[in-house]
Formats: sequence, C-alpha cells, structure tokens
Amino acid sequence: MAGKNNKKIKILFAASEAEPFFKVGGLGDYAGSLPGALNRLSHQSEFDLDVRVVLPLHSSDLVQDFHLEKSFPIEVLNAAGVQKGLVFRTELKELIHYFIQQTDPPSPTTKVYGNNEYENAIKYAFFSLAIDSMLAEIDWQPDIIHANDWHTALICHLMRNKPSHKSVPASVLVIHNMPFMGYGSEKILLDYGVPPAEDDDIPAWAQHLPLPMGMASADKIVAVSPQYATELTTNQFAYGLERYFINNPKKVSGIINGIDYEKWNPDTDKHIRFNYSGENVDEKINNKKHLLEEFGLDFDPDIPLMIVISRLEDQKGIDLILDGLTQALDWQWQAIILGSGHAGYEHAFKALEREQPKRIRACMEYNPELARKLYAAGDMILMPSKYEPCGLSQMIAMRYGCVPIAHAVGGLKDTISETPEKTRTGYLFKQPISEAFLASIQKAIKDFQEKDKWAAIQKNGMSTDFSWDQSARKYARLYQQLTD
Repeated sequence: MAGKNNKKIKILFAASEAEPFFKVGGLGDYAGSLPGALNRLSHQSEFDLDVRVVLPLHSSDLVQDFHLEKSFPIEVLNAAGVQKGLVFRTELKELIHYFIQQTDPPSPTTKVYGNNEYENAIKYAFFSLAIDSMLAEIDWQPDIIHANDWHTALICHLMRNKPSHKSVPASVLVIHNMPFMGYGSEKILLDYGVPPAEDDDIPAWAQHLPLPMGMASADKIVAVSPQYATELTTNQFAYGLERYFINNPKKVSGIINGIDYEKWNPDTDKHIRFNYSGENVDEKINNKKHLLEEFGLDFDPDIPLMIVISRLEDQKGIDLILDGLTQALDWQWQAIILGSGHAGYEHAFKALEREQPKRIRACMEYNPELARKLYAAGDMILMPSKYEPCGLSQMIAMRYGCVPIAHAVGGLKDTISETPEKTRTGYLFKQPISEAFLASIQKAIKDFQEKDKWAAIQKNGMSTDFSWDQSARKYARLYQQLTD
C-alpha cells in the first residue's frame, strides 16, 4: 500500500451543490462532507490527498456571503460564438473551493435545479466545459476528476475525448440518482462540438446524454451503495442502460455514503430539547413527550410515535405510507409527517390529519429544525422508498435512536440490519406493497412493547458507524488504484 512518501494525489471534486454553499438534496450533504473527510484522512493516515472542490456559482449573493475572491475570466466556445464566465475562489475548513459563474450570456436559471430541462442542460454544459477552461489557467492540475451525477458527468467525457492539457486526469463518476441523465442536452452539446459517446454498450438514444457519456469515459463508476451497484444491472433501476453495467462489472463498485457525526449527534444537538446518547437512550422519551405536547397530541409511553421526513414523491413510496396508515387505524400508534412535494400527497396527508386529529399531524413544509426534533422524538421512521440509491434519513434516524421501517432496496438494505435478531437495527420488507409494509409496522409495534428489546434495537442503531471516515477511506483506496 502506498505510504506518505509517495506522490500526493490531487483530486478535483465537481458537483452541482454542496453544503454550506448550496443544498437541495442528498448530493449537497455528500459534496459538503466527503471532501472534508478525505482531507482529514490525509492528515491522519497513509494517504496523501489534495482535494479541491468546484461548484457552479448559482447566485451572486454567495460572493458576499462567503467572501469569494474573484480570480480570473474564462471563455468557452460554441456555435453561437464566445461564451464568458468568471472563476471565484475561497478556502473553507482547509479546503479550496472554486466557483464558476456564467456571465455572457448569463445562466438561464439561478436555481440549483430549475424546472426546465433545457435550461438546466445549458447551465451544466457550460459549467462542465468551463471547468476544462479553468484548469488550463491554474497552476494546479488534478490527477483525478471526481464527478457526480449527470450535472458533472460530462467532464469525464471531455477529459477523455477533448483534452486541452498535457496530461489527462483519471476520472471517477459517482451515480447518486440514475433516472436523471441530462435530458435536453443533445442539441446543446452539438453546438459546443462535443462528440457523442462511442461505446457499443451505450444505446444510440443515450449517446448524446451527459450521464451515459460520462459512464462510457470514466475510469471508475461508483454507485452510492453496494446494493444500488447490483440493482443497476437491471432494467428496473438502470432505465435502459443495464447492459453497460452488466458488461463492465470491474469498472463499477458501490460505496455507501456517510453522515456528519458532529452535525448529527443527539448528545450535543442544540436544536433538540433534551440531549441523550446510547448510554442513556431512555432519556429520548422526554423529547417525544415535549414534541407531542407542542403538537397537541396526548402522550402515552406505550404508544409508538412514527415519523415521516421526506420529499413527497412517488420514489419515496408515499402512496404506501398513506395506504398503510389508513389500513392500520385499529392499531395503537401516533404519526407526524414532515414533507413537501406533490400537491396530491400534501392534500391527502392533511385530509388524514382531519380524519384522525387525535393521532396524526401533517406538516407540509421543508423544515430542517423540525426534522431534528422529529428524529429525537420519534420511535420509528417510515421509509418505504420504491428505490433509494443510498438514503441518509435512515442513518440519521438510527443515530438518534429512531428505528427505521424500510423497503429492502439500495442503501436501505445495506445499512439496516434485521438478522441476527440480537443485532437488529430496523425492519425491512422485500416487496413494495402495502401488505408487506404493514407486516413490518405490526412487527415493530409488537417489539416496541418489550421495552428492553426495543432499547437494545435503538442502541444497536446508535452504535453503528455511519461516519464519513469509513467511506472516505474506500474512496482514497480507489484513487490510489487509479494513480498507482
């Protein structure tokens, strides 16, 4: 294994969002945490890594908010002529971050992800090409490009097929969400003179889309859980690109995401009323009592509180939650649902709250502070996702002693243990149907009545290591393989 005396490995980490700058979904958590974990790993282990991050400058407000330093202008050529941009830079927690702003013409959307596919495609095509231009101007050249999802997958393709530097870096493409491939990009990429993917395992309809183009060009592909890597060999999860994954098994691996253990710690969390740990998990019940009082619900230590913290979308199995709660009205439970999204689902949950005012509360909003209180108060979290590449909520919930009930898919299957019984951390059901979901809920409610058994399940989850350190080490080994 390479030691500290070996050459430093330089990694450019490209993403569409990253905390604390921009966060919409799980990618924001990932890109806001993994680079820092890699940096820490470099200080304390055999790996010698130099990680830098590049993001789009979605909003000029960020320049003042984070004291970004304007570095230099860049240009990108397309059929319409020269397109211009600016590169900004800042250092946060010992990590250098670059930001690329499209200035002339300006980006068609200031949202991280707009509602228009074509506008998103314009934005991220420019961003990817601008990274290539940026690297031609700075005195730091990466050994590895670490790209994420379709928004930055094109960089892998550009480096392989249109290099503008003396040395071409290796590339790692991480797939967080397969269905989104960059639709709307086809004509835009032709205008930029970007050649299509040339790989027999990529079907013709996908050869002009950023994600498949990146897949064909990347040296390694990483799915955000081992189970998701396996699922990508099926049409159900690969959306027509399964042949590529089947025929390139040595190129594909799965690395589970982590969570920030400083951010998610019930023992120090300032957002919850009563702090606790695995050593005194029985203190958790005080948070439940306090929150139920806030919501005007009766407190009974023998009645479990089920929580939902989710985007209200089909992917998340929201229909199963609605159906399951409706069918389980004869059982003893309470539920608080936090989420926003599809209007039909929002209306359905509010209607359920009106029908069951003594046991259900529906908060149809995005509220991170309330989410923390729910993790600390909830006994069980419902996650019947149709697909879940990794998932973070189940790991956060377990960290807070809130037991997941989830569909055995993707990262949910990889992170939740059912057997042997003494190591149980949650409940899994194999088929995404109401009957299977209800059976798991019923089993959990039964176990909840056995207080010692339930406390053991909580402690099992709280003691499981989901920190980024483990995942960072696996990425570091992958980088090392590519540079040896």
